Amino acid sequence: MQVLLKRWPLLLVAVLAAGMLLLLSCGGEEEKKEGTPGATAKATTGPKTGDTTGVTDTEIKIATLLPMSNSAAAAWGVPLSRGMKAYYDYTNDNGGIYGREINFIVADSQYTGPVASEAARKLVEQDKIFALQGSLGTAAHSAVWKYLEEKGVPDMFILTGNTKWTVPIARTRFAFLVDYITEGRILGKYIADNFDGKKLGILAQNDDFGKEGEQGLKMGLEDENATMEIVVEYYDETQNDVTAQTQRLKNANVDVIGFYGMPLQTASLLKTARETLSWDVPVVITGVDAVEVVARLAGYSNIEGVISVVFGHQAFETDIPGIAKHHEIMAKYAPDVTPDNLTMVGASISEAMVNNLRQAGPDLTRESFLDSAESVCKFVCSTCIVPSNTSPTDHRPSEMEVYVRATGTTAETFKWEPFGEPFGFESTKECVTPTPPPGYEQQPE
Repeated sequence: MQVLLKRWPLLLVAVLAAGMLLLLSCGGEEEKKEGTPGATAKATTGPKTGDTTGVTDTEIKIATLLPMSNSAAAAWGVPLSRGMKAYYDYTNDNGGIYGREINFIVADSQYTGPVASEAARKLVEQDKIFALQGSLGTAAHSAVWKYLEEKGVPDMFILTGNTKWTVPIARTRFAFLVDYITEGRILGKYIADNFDGKKLGILAQNDDFGKEGEQGLKMGLEDENATMEIVVEYYDETQNDVTAQTQRLKNANVDVIGFYGMPLQTASLLKTARETLSWDVPVVITGVDAVEVVARLAGYSNIEGVISVVFGHQAFETDIPGIAKHHEIMAKYAPDVTPDNLTMVGASISEAMVNNLRQAGPDLTRESFLDSAESVCKFVCSTCIVPSNTSPTDHRPSEMEVYVRATGTTAETFKWEPFGEPFGFESTKECVTPTPPPGYEQQPE
């Protein structure tokens, strides 16, 4: 998910005041006891072999790098960070990780490369973090990924679907979102199944994000042997208004639109189509935008019927124990934040980190942690729909998604309603659940 560099302070204030957003991934074994992420076995105090930067007998220092100010993307960064921290606060109150507490640091990237680079250097060289998690934005993370790799810092669960993070594999780096090409193929299948023989209009951000999404959409059509005429329009990443591109797609008489862009441009597309052009064209959008805030920006009546994808349950599904637990955790540790898909994504990243830390065992090093991160097998977090698998040759935990449809025309009734079965392209088809280390099952009740 992504380079949105323009400020939009009034919109951002409105968005943040309304309460935040997004979609998911993982952290929890099938036999794991609900609500008991820590372990009571104490960390050993003897000498360890390996890199223990950021680890003491009492704490593990973990950071995130998110847009927290000076960008409309802070509408993502703020709720993501609160979900992450709330889950760690919950973990610390339940015994921590083998007696160690998570010391969680939130750094502000402002969604730009130069600021992200400066912040990352401080985290690594001054704060001496053990690992970084959930860095958001292609431009911001492009400024730090090689530096983190050179320093040996685990670069976990990157919140952008660019394929370069995992092609080729780097020992220290793991994606979190379904990559844009794979997701595009999933969305392309939906378009092929429902609009074969029609004309497809693709509107994409003119960068790696949009181009990989476009590539995936076309691959999805090829997978299904669909025959469709395709018209492509691009917009610059700093351009919030896509009225002209939407008008050109209407003039080209497209029958369906596939969109790879950011929330502000999604809103512009839908408002232009529905309100300005009175055009009820079907729209299929990237999962980046399958969040509540996009509906608020676009208008609930304008987004109704739009198709997207998610890989986790939705915040409104409180009948699911994991979702109810997330609401409970947020109410206790972040009572000023409304639980939504974004806070769930943040919490699920921390939950996945906790799972890997626990599997790494009491004698924690970066090496043992990365061994754990490369051996995830059928791991379904408390709010997830599909399992996560990894291996030394597969650093993409999530490669399957579920289709969702925007329903409801008011804030009270709006939902991203799941339909159909999970679909995707899992790389690790066979795996073996790793043997738990000593103390793993000694969890507080």
